[in-house]
Amino acid sequence: MTDSEFNLEPSPRVLPMLGEINLDQWRCIAELVDNSVDGFLKQSREDSPVPNARVDVILPASDKEGATVRIQDNGSGMSVEVLEQAVRAGWSGNNPIDSLGLFGMGFNIATARLGSVTEVWTTRKGELEWHGLMIDFDELRRQRHFRTPKLTRPKADPEQHGTEVTIKKLKPEQRKWLAKTANQTTLRKRLAQAYSAMLRPNGVPINFELYINNKRLEARRHCVWNEDRVVPGVGGASTNAVIPINHALPGRFYCTNCLTWVPEASESEPCPLCAAEGSVVKRQRRIKGWLGIQRYLDQSEYGIDFIRNGRKIEISNKDLFSWNDGEESEEREYPIDDPRNRGRIVGEIHIDHCRVSYAKDRFDRADPTWNEMVQLLRGEGPLRPEKAKDLGFPPNESPLFALFRAFRRTSPHSKTAGAYARILIVKDNNLAMEMASYFHDGHPEYQDDTKWWELVESADRELLYGQPGQPGQPGGQPAPPAGGDGGLPPGLVDNPPPAGQPPTPTPPATALPQRRDAPNLTRKYHHQPSGLVWNVVAFEVAANDPELPSGVPWTIVLGDIPTKTYHYLYNPLHPVFQSITMTPRDGVLTHLAYMTADQTRSSRHTPDIALILSEFRSAYSDENALDFKALPADAAAILVDVARALVNACPQEERPSLFNDLSVQEQTMVMRALAGKKIKPSEATIDGSFLQSAPADIIKTLVIRRPELCFDGKIWDEPYTDLDYGDAEITEDARRNVLSKYVSLVSDAIWLSKQDLSDLGSASKDEIIRAVMSLQLLRPDVEPSQ
Repeated sequence: MTDSEFNLEPSPRVLPMLGEINLDQWRCIAELVDNSVDGFLKQSREDSPVPNARVDVILPASDKEGATVRIQDNGSGMSVEVLEQAVRAGWSGNNPIDSLGLFGMGFNIATARLGSVTEVWTTRKGELEWHGLMIDFDELRRQRHFRTPKLTRPKADPEQHGTEVTIKKLKPEQRKWLAKTANQTTLRKRLAQAYSAMLRPNGVPINFELYINNKRLEARRHCVWNEDRVVPGVGGASTNAVIPINHALPGRFYCTNCLTWVPEASESEPCPLCAAEGSVVKRQRRIKGWLGIQRYLDQSEYGIDFIRNGRKIEISNKDLFSWNDGEESEEREYPIDDPRNRGRIVGEIHIDHCRVSYAKDRFDRADPTWNEMVQLLRGEGPLRPEKAKDLGFPPNESPLFALFRAFRRTSPHSKTAGAYARILIVKDNNLAMEMASYFHDGHPEYQDDTKWWELVESADRELLYGQPGQPGQPGGQPAPPAGGDGGLPPGLVDNPPPAGQPPTPTPPATALPQRRDAPNLTRKYHHQPSGLVWNVVAFEVAANDPELPSGVPWTIVLGDIPTKTYHYLYNPLHPVFQSITMTPRDGVLTHLAYMTADQTRSSRHTPDIALILSEFRSAYSDENALDFKALPADAAAILVDVARALVNACPQEERPSLFNDLSVQEQTMVMRALAGKKIKPSEATIDGSFLQSAPADIIKTLVIRRPELCFDGKIWDEPYTDLDYGDAEITEDARRNVLSKYVSLVSDAIWLSKQDLSDLGSASKDEIIRAVMSLQLLRPDVEPSQ
């Protein structure tokens, strides 16, 4: 060095200071696993993939002195020269385009975060010894330089190859955290998610095995509907439950020195931004992966995973579900149709060409390639068709919009048969989530969507025939007898007896043919306070079933002794079920409460069966609970469905009259509502779409004034215009009664939609139940278009 030069070698204090950067423990481990994965990727791109590629992570078994963290792999290893460079602070000899990190700054941050001493050993095939070094932060600080001895150790097998990183002298708080079983479980789940694309047998871009404390980590897969599930869409189109993505983008120039996209450059010229020679390359870019629909709803477990070179950088990201026009604050667009804010759109998108943050926890939103991906997946405008139309955007043909349009709803538009199948929704979401836990546990019977589809068909059967034990419904069809297909339409035929809930066995093929499985009641019932678990398979049976005592509405029998599987047998036509206060679900919970009380009884303890029953009902009667938070939103959603159906029933040329025939005061109310939602009135008042945003009282007004648009199968099946008793006065009186009934239902829905928590808390239970029953009756009998 001359007098005219500065020495910019960092102080030895720099490395331990890197440990103060806040990085979650699982991300620290992932940084070190990334180094191994990069070696596998490099070998794969050189057409010499590592056979049986494997990474082992060894975490502390207890919080004690001497505990270590070790990550080792069977990759190709490093030369002495590469090892020396690899651990230098701020250096990365890695190709920043095709790899995850390869030591450098990420290695230094991760190791300094966990402990103060790091050993790295590496060897290549054919070498006779291991080469290593030790980074002791305390020692570096004392000696005031970065030099550390080259270490060697004997090698038993010259064919052995790989790299081993051991972190010693763990920080006390890190050692304590890592030793806890619950934290290790969390860490395993995070790593199973982050590397799931590569932990599968057909991994992308490579496949490798990851072991935590000698236990293989299984990929955390999404529990989505089968790819061949298709639902009908608007205008005869159909939408698959899973949409593949594979889109090539034009190649662009990129500088590997300043890590920046270069608008105008050439591979033969220096980078126009940093002037580096030979750093400009033309990158091939591709967006690939899939978007799909989860088999259950959740308030947090949904969203899109964004992946770079096989590693998930962002998990369950929800950014693409919001609209931002660049001027106003973001507007969430999904989920907005579920009163509990639960979503189910998920996906995995590989964007290897997009930059990520140093912590690898977020893609760079300033990178233009991010915006390219966003436009490809969700289109240019809002997902909401009415909003996009109002802002003048062209029709949206993006994959995310296709899923949004078909599956945005979490409850049926109508009470027509097949309504649940049209949106692939399981009515009992708690049961759907419970079955998802079996899916993630690897239970073979829950890997495809058959069990969930049985629940969809069961819910649609209820729409067709009414609730079990409540034969008939507004359509007038009687409930079919237990056994046979009951005259069900195609797609709603009965399934064979279920294979059973884990660990229940498959019921014998020779089981009574009069029985029909009841998948909505088949599950494991867990009584949390006592720890008792009841495996129950439910069946509808006839009154003369040999195992159902004469005259008894239900019974529970031990169906399979080795697995302690119980059969719940109930006669849906028994008089006890001809009541709104007693259902088959009440029957099974009451019986299980009795069985639980009997099991927990002792000479010193007499269980309280009333308390046990209340605990069972709290856990398993969610669909019958009065959810004060959700009810107003449910009522508002059904009123919008009525409004949409009313507009659809109106001939196109007459739709302007829906607004024009309103009084001046009513039109002012509509305009105020449109202004509040920033909807341009010019088109909305002509095509009738204003009604979906208008005050609910306007909907009621139009039902009264335009009954010919509401009945005789247009919104509801109830006859109105078709009524004819041969006497004008009698006919008109009958029509008034029909209209009065539905106006009353609309009024109940309007009342409920305007209530808040305090209002409902002070209302009488009977009043709330009446409004809830009105919602069920008010739901359209036709399927309104989107």
